Amino acid sequence: MKSPSSYRIFGFAIVAVLILTASRVLPTAKDVIKKEYKVNPGGTLIIDFDRGNIEVETGGENSVRIELERRARAESSEEAERLLESAHRYEFNKDGDDVSIQSRVEDERGQMRWRKGPAIKINLTVRVPDRYDVDFKTGAGNVTIMEVSGDITGRTGAGNILLEDIEGELDVKSGAGNVDVSGNIEDADVATGAGNLSIYAQVNDLHAMVGTGNVTVEVIGQPQGKTKLRTGAGNVSLSLSEDVQADVRGTASLGTVSCEFPIEISKKLLSHSFSGEINGGGDASIVMATAVGNVSLRRH
Repeated sequence: MKSPSSYRIFGFAIVAVLILTASRVLPTAKDVIKKEYKVNPGGTLIIDFDRGNIEVETGGENSVRIELERRARAESSEEAERLLESAHRYEFNKDGDDVSIQSRVEDERGQMRWRKGPAIKINLTVRVPDRYDVDFKTGAGNVTIMEVSGDITGRTGAGNILLEDIEGELDVKSGAGNVDVSGNIEDADVATGAGNLSIYAQVNDLHAMVGTGNVTVEVIGQPQGKTKLRTGAGNVSLSLSEDVQADVRGTASLGTVSCEFPIEISKKLLSHSFSGEINGGGDASIVMATAVGNVSLRRH
């Protein structure tokens, strides 16, 4: 019979082997595919990805410049290079002033996977003219769009969306991920199934919906149309300037409400609410609601 010390030594040996195996750096293959199209402002960038991170920003020129970075890991350098060529498909197209980019990663069953992610990782960077629309769709991945003047429409199944210094209309949704928006927005429809939503913008009509997560909005200037902020489970917070004119209503079905404007708060057994006019009301209407959580209306 083996002694207890023998079992300990055997156990330590197994742990050491597992650590060495996990820490082994696999060979990597990497390439960057570049393409440039001359276009006029006013076109549309169309992105259709099954997975991968996307970044779009203004390039200041009448062109669309594409950089598609691909990385693969495998048991050998040759296998990693083969994986790039055989398991990833991409396509660029130009139609008038519109440019489309498509990317697909083939089924990776049986392929070596990274410890924290797929064997192939895709990152796309695109620079567009100052005035250009963006239409994106990705199954999984983060999307960043910066300093673009144009309408932005997009969906990601799982990933964060960052829209910074945007001018135009928005219609963006994430299945699971945070959404952050800033800029001068005409009309916006923004949603996430699970995640936090943050908006700092001048905006006309705004519809912000979250399944599970917080909604934090700061409106710059006077809102012009309808503002609807809702979450199923989480807090809703809205900041307005002191001189805003609007009709407001806030409801927490299971939670509390607070209001820094002179509006009376109604308290029931479980739900709290407020409803009234700010500075005499006006054409702008604001609705804030949460099923489970707190609602707060603040001055800024």
